[in-house]
Amino acid sequence: MRVPTSAGDRKRVLAITRAFNREMHKSQRLSEQDKARCISAVCRFVEDPAVPGLNFEKLGGNPDGNLWSLRASQELRIILAVDHERYIVANAGHHDPMYAWADRHKFYVDPETEEIAEFFVSVPDVPVSLQGSLPIGDQTGPRIPLREAQRAGDRSPDVQQLVSRMFLGDFEEWALFLHPDQAPLVKQRWTGAARVRGAAGTGKTVVGLHRVAELARRYPQERILFTTFSRSLCEILERRYPRLQHAPSNVEFANIDAIVYRYDARWVDSSLASKAFDVAYRQSVAGSPLEHLGKEYLREEVERVIKGNGLPDLDSYLSFERLGRKKSFPQEVRKRVWELSAAWDRELANLKAVRFVDKRIRARDVVQASAPGSYRCVVVDEAQDMTLVEMQLVRALVAGAPQNPLPDDGVLILDDAAQRIYAGGYRPRWAGLEIAGRSQILKRNYRNVPAIYRAAKRIRGDVLVAAVDDDDGAVIDVEFDLPGGERDEPVLFLVDRKGESPLIQEKIRELTSGGDFNYNEIAVFVRHNRQVAGFMQGFKNGRIPCAQLKPRGMLGNGVRIGTYDRAKGLEFRVVFAPCLGNTQFPPTSKSDGTALQDIDNANSHEFRLLELDRLYVAMTRAREQLFLTADEAPCEEVRRAFGEEVVLRDIRNRA
Repeated sequence: MRVPTSAGDRKRVLAITRAFNREMHKSQRLSEQDKARCISAVCRFVEDPAVPGLNFEKLGGNPDGNLWSLRASQELRIILAVDHERYIVANAGHHDPMYAWADRHKFYVDPETEEIAEFFVSVPDVPVSLQGSLPIGDQTGPRIPLREAQRAGDRSPDVQQLVSRMFLGDFEEWALFLHPDQAPLVKQRWTGAARVRGAAGTGKTVVGLHRVAELARRYPQERILFTTFSRSLCEILERRYPRLQHAPSNVEFANIDAIVYRYDARWVDSSLASKAFDVAYRQSVAGSPLEHLGKEYLREEVERVIKGNGLPDLDSYLSFERLGRKKSFPQEVRKRVWELSAAWDRELANLKAVRFVDKRIRARDVVQASAPGSYRCVVVDEAQDMTLVEMQLVRALVAGAPQNPLPDDGVLILDDAAQRIYAGGYRPRWAGLEIAGRSQILKRNYRNVPAIYRAAKRIRGDVLVAAVDDDDGAVIDVEFDLPGGERDEPVLFLVDRKGESPLIQEKIRELTSGGDFNYNEIAVFVRHNRQVAGFMQGFKNGRIPCAQLKPRGMLGNGVRIGTYDRAKGLEFRVVFAPCLGNTQFPPTSKSDGTALQDIDNANSHEFRLLELDRLYVAMTRAREQLFLTADEAPCEEVRRAFGEEVVLRDIRNRA
């Protein structure tokens, strides 16, 4: 917020860069005492820049430079960038490193590219003796120190409280920050469909959120839809959306299954669907060459490939590109799998049961038969986890029948092939979504300190489960918005048996005891719901507030505990990823009990890649600190990150 000024009462607004706020928030470069001195110095500066001892002075001999220094103590310096309207706190630290930093930068903080938070507090004008080369215009009129202005009725908040909040407070509003580099994507006018892809933390979801608001303003009399696979993510974004400035009301948030239920309200009994599959499996697979593939893999083949792509007959399946499946299927194998699918259909009919995949196909068909579509535009987040049928449904929600053209701005796809957590895949053009020439890549990471992203990428590896378009070659390399610092590297703790929960509780107490972190800013992500239950009980026994991540989002207050899949779209200051011992991650058997050594290498490889994708998603939820734990030697993918990316702390037998 800019404070109006006049020639007779010239003041500048106090501001801070997001990068510096994060660095100070972690309290790693400066001790608590040093930080308190910095806060005190800024408070004194806000009240009167001429106060003795601050030594406010311009740095360097460059007349075009805008960096000034502030003395917080004999050893501490604060670097400010000064422009026409603001004093921007850009850096702080010990004397020599700060002067070296300033010498490298010369001119810092371009309002068009740097993320700045401005505060409702104004700073008196620079004293005449310090004006120097500052282009600050008319300097006539008296300077009014802030404390005197407050006595005169100024409603600005208490300086000490405000500056402390600026340095130490919660910057939740950054979850809605749109970087100027991303603004063109929000304002862009596209013909038909378009795609924005980007690695974890590059702001795809924020772009999507601002995009639906822009589309709602562009088409005020029509309905705009934001959808995704995850119900919890959709509900979180729906709560966040009204915080956007001038957020129109003609935007709707609904995950894809909620939309499906509108067109097919049949009840899904998952236990009956599983029972029918077991019968079909015994009839069609038991004792056959397909048995070595494993029950789970074959069920995925039916649900994610045959049904997920809406294949109507055997001939379609025989010629279909099974995108994302690492095991090649010759014709004879496909015929047998088709027999399994048909047998499952028959058993479902006998039980009068239905699967979610059936409901999605039916909803797609109903919407495709309608004209026109229900929405003017749709934005699809986390689209890499959708099936072809679901993307066909998305298109139909806008255009109706497949032969109908998409209107301008019809569908925006937001995705990242490296974060796929479900089997299979599709290409946008299969759904009638032509994106050639209308695809953009986000390459700047705004969420993670560099060490966290590098560790997650190293553990995950570069191999993609499914490349959905020609430009999907590998995991996207990123540039970093947050600065790297000492002790940023994720830490892997090796602990004694059953020692993971006690260690994590101990670390959480350390983090929260000083007041720098609160419980809601910390998350624990594991692979299985049974592991979630175990940590929930352990935390309750240890009297640490905790809340489970459910399909409907975060319920209650406390440390968030959930599965990797529930981590989608979320972010926390601190993340713990336990249970990474080599017999726990990746698991040695599938959820159906099939041992990995009993299935072929291609099947096992695909399963392992998807598990690593899930872990990658969980690790990249951490903004500032990431802790991994294991009560045995970890898997080879985690081990390969030891050293430069991950710090190993073996605390076994420490008692």
